[in-house]
Amino acid sequence: MIYTYPDYYKQFSCIADKCPDTCCGKWQIVIDDDSLEKYEDYNGEYRDELRRKVNWKEGVFRHGRSGKCAFLRDDMLCDLYIHMGKESLCTTCREYPRHTEEFENVREISLSLSCPEVARILMNITDKVTFVTEEDDEDEVFDDFDYFLYSNLEDIREEILNVIQDRSVDIRSRIERVIQIGASAQRHYDEGDLVMWNECEERDKPEIHGEHEEHILLQKQAMFLIEELELLYDDWEDVLIESQELLFGQGEEAFAGNRKRFDAWWRNHGGCAPHMTLDIFLEQIIVYFISIYLLGAVYDDNISGKVNACVGHAVELYMLLMARWLRNGETLSVDDLIELSYRYSREIEHSDENLEQVEVLDWFGL
Repeated sequence: MIYTYPDYYKQFSCIADKCPDTCCGKWQIVIDDDSLEKYEDYNGEYRDELRRKVNWKEGVFRHGRSGKCAFLRDDMLCDLYIHMGKESLCTTCREYPRHTEEFENVREISLSLSCPEVARILMNITDKVTFVTEEDDEDEVFDDFDYFLYSNLEDIREEILNVIQDRSVDIRSRIERVIQIGASAQRHYDEGDLVMWNECEERDKPEIHGEHEEHILLQKQAMFLIEELELLYDDWEDVLIESQELLFGQGEEAFAGNRKRFDAWWRNHGGCAPHMTLDIFLEQIIVYFISIYLLGAVYDDNISGKVNACVGHAVELYMLLMARWLRNGETLSVDDLIELSYRYSREIEHSDENLEQVEVLDWFGL
């Protein structure tokens, strides 16, 4: 078995009660069968409390009046952990924010951006992210696994990561090239010659829009978040509506001026975190999403949809940050970067419906 993980993976350690937005909050935590059986068989002194706080019919932890997990204490520590120890935690609580994508003889392990501490780590990395590979003797076979498609997807992903991390090229050109690779790979796959995926043609290039068309496109992309996706948190809808008004409420000319000032502010101030330029921020976001989701096309054949979504997430975060910059009186802090990154990730990555929807949206067509 081959295991891969990003080079910053081992930097993570849960900060527990110091977390600004705990995962023990309003999330509905599903209890795995083994843990549920362990809870049912438990006869220690904490038995009565445990039984009251588990929804046995639904197989989830109950929420208290505050809307948070019933085991979350006022000091933001887990009462279940304190009374029954680390081994009492269900799989979700024990593993999060670690995330695993499974392929034949491969496990790709990542840290979810939806965790504030992971977002803090990533938002402070300015070096190019690399990936560590380890291997053991375990072997497995998946029924009907398309290894030919998978190996080509690995090559495609490697090329995309090389392109998006080539800092000798401006970020816009890198992004356009990534979209082109995705379109070429999808076209060749549909034509039955995926092995030629890197033979990109003019028709694979994204259309270069003028300022007016780009304004329309960005406004359409912003509306995806409100109109096309499941909203998991009511206060996130407030963020989206406010951002929409700040960005587009004063018309196209005001938007263009705000965008130029925002880009200039980021260049002149060196970013919100030390040396975190706008180009590096967009690069890290695209690397994060591409590294996790592109190989999943081995199960649904949707190569270009995944590539476009990964780029689209970076564009959406750019827009949300610009709106926050406007709201803050034309300034941003690293806390803004962290907050918007993990909250955006929660809305996208914690909804199967949204993960499916973003990969069929027409991100870059007018």
